Amino acid sequence: MNSIKSYTNLNKIVVFFHDWLNLNQQGFSSQQLELLKKDNALIILSLFWLGKKIEEVNNFQANRYFLNAINVEYLQEQNSLYKFSIGNELDNQIGGNSSNNLDFLKDLGVVILREFDEQKNINSDTREKWNLSKRNFFNDNGYVVIPDVLSSAECDHYREIVINIAKEEELNNSGYFYGFNNRFQRIYNLVNKSHKLGELLTLPIVEYIMNDLFDRETLHDKYTLSSWHANIIPGGGEEQKFHLDSAVPQPIPPWIIRANINFIVEDYTADNGATVCLPGSHKILSKPTFSDEQKHKKQLVKMIAPKGSMVIWTGHLWHKSGENSTNKNRVALLACFAASHLIEMALEENHQLIIGEENLNSFSEELKNLLLFNHGLKQGAKSKSSYFKD
Repeated sequence: MNSIKSYTNLNKIVVFFHDWLNLNQQGFSSQQLELLKKDNALIILSLFWLGKKIEEVNNFQANRYFLNAINVEYLQEQNSLYKFSIGNELDNQIGGNSSNNLDFLKDLGVVILREFDEQKNINSDTREKWNLSKRNFFNDNGYVVIPDVLSSAECDHYREIVINIAKEEELNNSGYFYGFNNRFQRIYNLVNKSHKLGELLTLPIVEYIMNDLFDRETLHDKYTLSSWHANIIPGGGEEQKFHLDSAVPQPIPPWIIRANINFIVEDYTADNGATVCLPGSHKILSKPTFSDEQKHKKQLVKMIAPKGSMVIWTGHLWHKSGENSTNKNRVALLACFAASHLIEMALEENHQLIIGEENLNSFSEELKNLLLFNHGLKQGAKSKSSYFKD
């Protein structure tokens, strides 16, 4: 059984538990329902979902994140939970082998967690896609291909949306172009330009894998979105420069800073600009130079991947867009995620939300820059799309 690893998901399963009780009231007596709705029962269940024991409740005293997640005003003392747990008022109704309330709640907790995972589509297929073999390949090489995530029809639809938005931005002169003769196009801020594309970021398999990659000893959210954009490499487009995506001073820390997902909406082939990387370079912990690329030229690999798959790579990996030697444009959908503790350090207070517009208008440009109001405003990022609901 997988335990809940964040306050956010703990809150989701607590809400699910209350809804589940309302739907299954006929399976319990009025006395059982009364007991299950008590704070003591919810606290014990929540500790169980977090993989904790009753003795560890003291670690959560005065923890506002835990209290808010389970929606109780204060935590019962350890002795109070013990007294509740050794009672036998809760009969076994769910196929377990309980002799007291604690055993019953553990059995119930397993049932709730299993049904919660089913609702989120965290099923055996999701776990198999991110199995030990895939995880080990990622650890060794810094990237991995996950096949059969999207259907062919979904891929075609997503690609069409990107092409339409790109044409629209070109026509209204808000598009971002780069590369030789400005033939490459990047479409920023896809969350604000397509509802369908935004939903890709919350696919169960995305959450499942990102939570694993960014896992650390905390119950706070493990990761956050850094950027969500599309890239169009034109037919005949040249390869780009080697780089990594962890823009931090050297030496680069060994822990994960950033992870990228490329949703493959058309086949990535050896000829159409598949991403090129140096497998294992994420362990070098330094930024690549031109001489590094020449030195390792024979070891470079193209991330060839079939339509409908995802390619995941760590931000430490040396990589670049390959040459598109075909005569057709190739579309890439790129989601970039970052460790959430970085934003906690840089943006402990979310100034964009908590500062009033009237006050903002009186700020100097220097103060606005300090508060990051001008950060991330790339060309075309704020342009609106008529394809948002497509």
